[in-house]
Amino acid sequence: MNVLSLVIICIFYFYATILFYITVLSRRKGETSAFINNLSNSIVLIISITISLILIQVLKISKTDFIIFPFDIFTISFMIGYFPILYFFIHREKKRIKNQDDSWKRYYAVYAQELPLKYEIYRKLTHLVVLAIVFFYFTLGFLVQNVFIYILDLLPPLISDLFFSLYNLEGDKMIFTQYLVVFLVGISLIGLISVDLIRIIRPDYYPLKPVNLILREKEIQSRIGPHISMGVGCFSIIIIYGIFQPIGPLVICTSMTMSIFGDMASNLFGRMVGRRSIRKTKKTYEGLIAGMIIGFVSGMSCLVLLNDLYHISYFGLFILPSVGALIIGGLDFLNLEIDDNLSYNVIITPILFFLSTILI
Repeated sequence: MNVLSLVIICIFYFYATILFYITVLSRRKGETSAFINNLSNSIVLIISITISLILIQVLKISKTDFIIFPFDIFTISFMIGYFPILYFFIHREKKRIKNQDDSWKRYYAVYAQELPLKYEIYRKLTHLVVLAIVFFYFTLGFLVQNVFIYILDLLPPLISDLFFSLYNLEGDKMIFTQYLVVFLVGISLIGLISVDLIRIIRPDYYPLKPVNLILREKEIQSRIGPHISMGVGCFSIIIIYGIFQPIGPLVICTSMTMSIFGDMASNLFGRMVGRRSIRKTKKTYEGLIAGMIIGFVSGMSCLVLLNDLYHISYFGLFILPSVGALIIGGLDFLNLEIDDNLSYNVIITPILFFLSTILI
């Protein structure tokens, strides 16, 4: 393992520690729901990084490091550029407070019952960003590698030879896209956790206060935002299962697609037409059924689109999304304190991965 890869691994462990610190804060404040959710996220992130290291360094599942050159350089460069910008916006918020500008308080209004439907829709639409991961895995990632190689071919050998990883991976483009996705999701997670830490420990200095409008009442306090749970869930399954080519990316993309569309349908459909509550909770059986149906349809659609690449059997096209839909329904019925954005991904993916090794 090269030094930069080791440094990046330590950085991700550090951010897992930050999540654990936020967990301790929620415990001290007596916020049980936040404590369970935050602890689950920190544990999942720590375990997933560790498992990935074991698979790569001990079992030699992958011939490359945790993150390959030049993405290790790009990750460090991102952090060097990101934190001064973050500090600038935090400092701007501090000046607003010093100037007795209390306009930020309107973003911390507590809704009596539940998040207004308009903001709930905004909240769910942000989940569609996850679809970008699918495109990078199977479309844009190939284009990015070709552009990299084309540019490097124009440079002197002394420079282009530094990027040997790109040439070595040219024969297996899915390996390149795997590490491209690890890089993109990884830096997103670093940025999101950094900002959310500010929101929790110093909410008046939080530079993205309008985001609070799509947070539920229990998330305004010490509970990490749903975008963090989504980032941790996606990053965890990518670094563990993505190195198993080519089944890994197929299962990852199918699981994430089912998770986001199943969650969106369950919540929005349940709020708009739901009548029968599940054990006196805000969730409804109508929303549960809608989540299962949409989850199944989105999962099958994803598999059909990728069928030309992997030649999935008709039985596999049906059984994989069916199992995923049942898991979505089961988790929705249990109504765990853990964010759906995390639980859906980390539970659906290993089960579909195991089934896919048999059916594909």
